[in-house]
Amino acid sequence: MKKTSFIFLFLYLFLNIKAEIVDPAAFVDIGLSRPSAMAGAFTAVADDVNAIFYNPAGIYQSEYKDITFMYTKQKNLIPYNYAGFIYPFDKYRGAGTGLIISGDNYLDEKTILFSYCENFVWLLKFLRISTGINLKLHFAGFGNNNAGLEEKVTGGAFGFGTDLGFLWVITDNVSIGIFLRDAFSYINWSSKYLNIEHSYNEGVPLTSSIGISYKIKEFILSCDISNLNKLRIGLEKTIFTYIDLRAGYTQTLDIESYKEYTLGIGIGHFEFGNKREFSSSLDIAYLFERLGSTLKIQTNFKFK
Repeated sequence: MKKTSFIFLFLYLFLNIKAEIVDPAAFVDIGLSRPSAMAGAFTAVADDVNAIFYNPAGIYQSEYKDITFMYTKQKNLIPYNYAGFIYPFDKYRGAGTGLIISGDNYLDEKTILFSYCENFVWLLKFLRISTGINLKLHFAGFGNNNAGLEEKVTGGAFGFGTDLGFLWVITDNVSIGIFLRDAFSYINWSSKYLNIEHSYNEGVPLTSSIGISYKIKEFILSCDISNLNKLRIGLEKTIFTYIDLRAGYTQTLDIESYKEYTLGIGIGHFEFGNKREFSSSLDIAYLFERLGSTLKIQTNFKFK
């Protein structure tokens, strides 16, 4: 009865957020390989270094300290670089840091993340609930190309943001997660044109996800509702011990609905050392998107 009441409380609070929820135009996080191969339905999974970018409340779930790197070109146009590191202190808490670099000299954006999570099972023994937070620094620059135009617009931006995550492990197999990206943010943009400077402030739009996942030893099924208008379903199946097969499906929940599909593979679970204290993996995702597709290749290095 208590667990059911908390589920309805989570849903009520999530669905009654008094904010405009839209897809952001600046400082976009397009996501990493493993979650992307599962259509981004990772809010309630969040069990590795990808938790920094999808739900920091799950950092403590990792058995390893985890480092990751990824480079991709979204739709073969916009370069993205990712780096992340998590450090689970114990079974109750963990921390991490992440970096996203995107764009070129015409417009470049950088985001640095500092993450922390706390599992409150030591306080509420009948509930395995954890919370996580990202504190973010945003930097941007534009017009720094060598086009040679004397009247071109140049400038940049600086700001900060906050992400909030919640994870409730209901049973060993079922979890519910909530992630509010840019729950609070502030960006100051400044530009210069014909020696005249301009400045204005704005925030990065809030985006949100609520998800549920079902896990057994070699299988994960997850489902997210993003921004209250997009359904994401992801699958992961481990075969032959070292291979993870992944697939995802996305559909918008509006009149002009569209569908997207994703596929991925993970090659890893390779453990080294006398006590198996090291592990490495390679994750590949291919996204069949509107206006073009995207290939993502990500490396992970883990150690205890």
